[in-house]
Amino acid sequence: MAEMRGFIFAVSVIVIFSGLLITIPTDFLGEGATPDTAISPISPNLISDFTESESYTYSNFTLGVHSYNLGDWEWLVGYSAQNFVLGVKEKFLTLWFGGVSYCKFISDSGTDRGNVLSLTEIADDAEEGEIRYNLIFEDTGNSGGALVFYWNTTLYSDPADAWTNDVLYLLHGLGIDELDGSIGSLLINLLFFQLPDMPFLVNLILVTPLWAMIGYIIWFLIISMIPFLGGA
Repeated sequence: MAEMRGFIFAVSVIVIFSGLLITIPTDFLGEGATPDTAISPISPNLISDFTESESYTYSNFTLGVHSYNLGDWEWLVGYSAQNFVLGVKEKFLTLWFGGVSYCKFISDSGTDRGNVLSLTEIADDAEEGEIRYNLIFEDTGNSGGALVFYWNTTLYSDPADAWTNDVLYLLHGLGIDELDGSIGSLLINLLFFQLPDMPFLVNLILVTPLWAMIGYIIWFLIISMIPFLGGA
């Protein structure tokens, strides 16, 4: 009975701790790295929550399509007739059969531009040559990070002109919420000292009792199975 109470306590602690872990504000997990892939100066407030990012321009597109890996996804961005679409490859057992899960573009003001974003809409939404769109997967409603468009308005007042001259910059960023948004992934990263910007000593203090609980659970399961193994 004492062992059972210890088992229930250990499981409860891990479940409660995991639930609390996912509610930690992003700021407590670090400010986020300033993307080193930014091609041109950009307002820091647009990218302050990015942990990983990918930057590209017109020259990165081949036949109107650019593919890149960011986070746990392989992304496809397409451009045609002054319109952009963005999504991730839908894979089955690591194989891609052509399916794409598309994102909607939500402007800073909350305007839903749907899954097709035009250069005209970018011009309307931008302020001083900068605009950030939050990305929401159409099929799940989950976040796909944010996509920032920016250009030098002194040289090009219109994003269409900046695009054709290869100076309309696109910066796709993911924060801790997109990279480690599930309880399981957050807990695993904590256990193996892989949470971004988490000081080692703080991580060690948090993870030591968790490993003790996990060890107790494993020990309890082993001794609970011994009678059955002996009977076999």
